[in-house]
Amino acid sequence: MPRTSVTLTESGLNQVDSKAKEKGLTRSDYIAAAVESALHGTDADLNQMKTELNQIKMELNQSNADLNQTKLELMQSQRSITKLENQLAEKDKTLKATSEELNQLESKLNLSQTELAKLESALKVKDEEVSFLRGHVSQLSQNISQISEKLPQLPPSQEEIKAKHWYQFWK
Repeated sequence: MPRTSVTLTESGLNQVDSKAKEKGLTRSDYIAAAVESALHGTDADLNQMKTELNQIKMELNQSNADLNQTKLELMQSQRSITKLENQLAEKDKTLKATSEELNQLESKLNLSQTELAKLESALKVKDEEVSFLRGHVSQLSQNISQISEKLPQLPPSQEEIKAKHWYQFWK
């Protein structure tokens, strides 16, 4: 195989060395492969580029299909969200109506409790009055008993005697 000499800058030589090391080739083998690629590689590179282009087109088509599927799912999700928002609005209306009804019932309950307290107070006053009157009646009954014990026994009146025959023994 014939030899060729190439003049490279220091930075160019460093780049060749690093690329050769990456591919696991010697400096000479790497430069020979680069020359071969430059001479014959245009058709191979073109075919490789066409293959890569076809692969990219297939990936693009797949991405478009995925995008369309995602759009469809998004639309379905938006419909579901709208439906749920409507249901939520209905529930809010129901809750508001129930809340208003509850407030009305609470005000009625408060009024009823106030009235109950008034009635209980009135009942307590009446109970105290009844208690007082019972005590007074008891005292009066006791006074009557004491007075009647002090008075001599009076005979029944003439009308009572005529009306009731069992008083006849008084005659």
